[in-house]
Amino acid sequence: MSLRRALISVGFLGAVAVPSAVAATDISCAGLVPLGHKMICAGIEPNWAVELVCAGSTMTSNFVDAFSGASIITTPGSVSFSSQDPWTFTTGTGVAGSLAHTPAGCQDESERIYDFTFTPTAAPGLGGSLFPFCCRLE
Repeated sequence: MSLRRALISVGFLGAVAVPSAVAATDISCAGLVPLGHKMICAGIEPNWAVELVCAGSTMTSNFVDAFSGASIITTPGSVSFSSQDPWTFTTGTGVAGSLAHTPAGCQDESERIYDFTFTPTAAPGLGGSLFPFCCRLE
């Protein structure tokens, strides 16, 4: 008899599943980015990006500025979420917006398909209209 069948037959499967569910929530930041990975949302015209990095129990962010000078500047910062799915967040670097899970629903300028769409509401140095763009996990 397999271990799974033995646990089911004696009623322990529920007790085993609870710790597994708790462990699953411990391996991601904000229920969005797996531990050791980052979500990259890169815009074009002008070129900039926000990265959400899950390197431990707290998520951090990076603002990647490729439009205001001769070189690419990456500024680290904090990130706080006010909702999940869609994930509404604000970073310590001035990026704000919402990130939605849109399975195969975001196509970038090179026609690649992604599962997340970021709709910015603020970004440092950018005024006027901000348009939605795709995000990827790395």
